[in-house]
Amino acid sequence: MDPNLLAFLVAFIASAATSPLLAAMARRFGIVDRPDNHRKLHGRPIPMVGGPVILLSGITALATTLWLHPQVLRDSRGDTAFLVCLLISSLVIVALGLIDDRFGLRGRQKLAGQILAALIMLGAHITISRVTVFGYVIEFGHFAPLVTLVWVLGAINALNLIDGVDGLASTTGIVLSLSIAAVTYVLGGRQDGLLVALMLAGTLSGFLIHNFPPARMFLGDSGSMLIGLILGAIALKSSIKSVGAATLIMPTAIWAIPLFDVSMAIIRRKLTGRSIYSTDRGHLHHCLERRGHAGSRLLLVVGSLCALTGLGAIAGSAMENEVLTLVVMATALSLLVVTRSFGHTEMGLVRNRILRLAGSMIPRPTGGGEQMAEQVHLNGNHDWERLWITLKEFASRFGMDRVELMVSLPSLGEEYHAAWRRDSRAEDHEAWKSEIPLVVDERRVGSIRVQGAPGAGSICAWMSELIGGLQAFEDELILLIRELYREQETQTPTEPAEATALSDTL
Repeated sequence: MDPNLLAFLVAFIASAATSPLLAAMARRFGIVDRPDNHRKLHGRPIPMVGGPVILLSGITALATTLWLHPQVLRDSRGDTAFLVCLLISSLVIVALGLIDDRFGLRGRQKLAGQILAALIMLGAHITISRVTVFGYVIEFGHFAPLVTLVWVLGAINALNLIDGVDGLASTTGIVLSLSIAAVTYVLGGRQDGLLVALMLAGTLSGFLIHNFPPARMFLGDSGSMLIGLILGAIALKSSIKSVGAATLIMPTAIWAIPLFDVSMAIIRRKLTGRSIYSTDRGHLHHCLERRGHAGSRLLLVVGSLCALTGLGAIAGSAMENEVLTLVVMATALSLLVVTRSFGHTEMGLVRNRILRLAGSMIPRPTGGGEQMAEQVHLNGNHDWERLWITLKEFASRFGMDRVELMVSLPSLGEEYHAAWRRDSRAEDHEAWKSEIPLVVDERRVGSIRVQGAPGAGSICAWMSELIGGLQAFEDELILLIRELYREQETQTPTEPAEATALSDTL
C-alpha cells in the first residue's frame, strides 16, 4: 500500500477508536468543558480530548508507516530532525493545552508556552531566511528566526481562535491539511511534509465522527493549538525550496480564512479598547450563525471557503502563477466583506480610525469642540443608543473630555461599542482616567471609560458628585438589561429567569 494512503488510514482508524477511551479518562480527571450560560452555551459538560487523540493517533500512524516503509524518509535530508522537533514541540503544546483545559491559564501564560513550542521548531530546518514574492527575493538575515517564530505562533492561534463551534476546527484542519498535501505533491515537495499532512487529515477525519454537531467531544485548546502547530510547520516545510527560499504566497492563501478571522479579532478588540486576549462573539462562525448558518451547514460554508482558497493555491502551484492564487484568495475574502457576512464591521472601525488620524493632522481652534463620535453594533441590534445618550449627557454635564461605552453580553448575542471625545483642556498626562466595570448578577457585562481635566475644589467632594451623576445611567442600564432578559424568557420559556441586580461597582 502507498505509504501516504497508509498513514491516512491508520490515523483515521486509531483516532476513531481511541477517542471514546480518552474521553472517559478526560471525564475522570475533570478535563471537560462546562457550560457557564455566558460564553459556553452547550447543555452539558463535554470532554476535551483533541490534543491526546491527535498526538497518539499521529504517532501510531507515522510509526506504522515508517516500520512498513522504512525507505520513505531516506531520500530527503533533514526529515528525521523535522519529525523529532515536531514531536517534542507537539508534546509541549498538548501539555500546555491540557493544563489550560483543566485549570485555565492567562493569555500571557499560554503565549509563553506557545513561544517555547515555536522555538523548538527552529531546530527543524524550517527557518524562513528569505522569501520569494513574484520572483523577487526578500532577505531576512538576522531576523529570520523571528519571522519564523511569528509564523508558527500565528498558525497556532489561528486554529485556536476559530474553534468555537462543534466540528469547525476539525473540518477546517482537514481542508487545510489536504490542501497542503496537494500543493506539496504538485510542487514535488518534501516527503515528510506530505506524510504528516495526510496523517493529520486522517486523524481529524476519525475525530470528526465524535466532534460532528452535536459534538460528544471537543478538541479543547490542546487539540486546536496542536492542529495549528502541525499545519503551520508542514506548510512552511513544504514551501521551502532547495535554495532555502520560501514562497509564502501559497501557504498564506491556504491559511487565508483562519488568518483573516485572527486579523479581524485583533482589529476589533484593539480598536474598541479591549485586550486581544479577551473573548467575544464576533468571530467568523458567530457571524455566520447569526445569518442562519448552523450545524453541518456552517461547517459546509466555512469548509467551502477554505477549499476555495486552497484550490487557488493548488492551481497557482500547478500553473506557477502566484497572481492567480492571490486573485482567488482576494475573491474569497471580499465575498465575506461585501456580503456583510464577516469583516465589514472591522473594516468600518479601521476606516474611522484612519479618518480620525487624518483629522488630527489638521490644526483646530481650542474650545472644547467635538472631535470624534462613533457607535457600532458589533453583534445584535438592541437599542443601546438611548443608554449611550444618557452617558454622553453625563459626560457633557461634568465636562468630560472622553467617554467610551462597551457592552458585552455573549449569551444574549449583544456587543456594542461607542466612543466620544473632544479637545481636551488638559495635557494627556495631567488628565484623570477611570474604567468602571458594569456588572449584572455578579457577571461583568461591559465597562465604561471616562477621562477629563481635574475639577476645582475638594477632590473627594468632586468625585462623590461625579459618581452620583452616574445614577441616571445606572437606572437606564438596569432597564435595558431587564428588557433583554424578558425577551430571552419569552423566546425560551423553559429556561429559568436570571436575576438582574446591578452590582455596587458603580
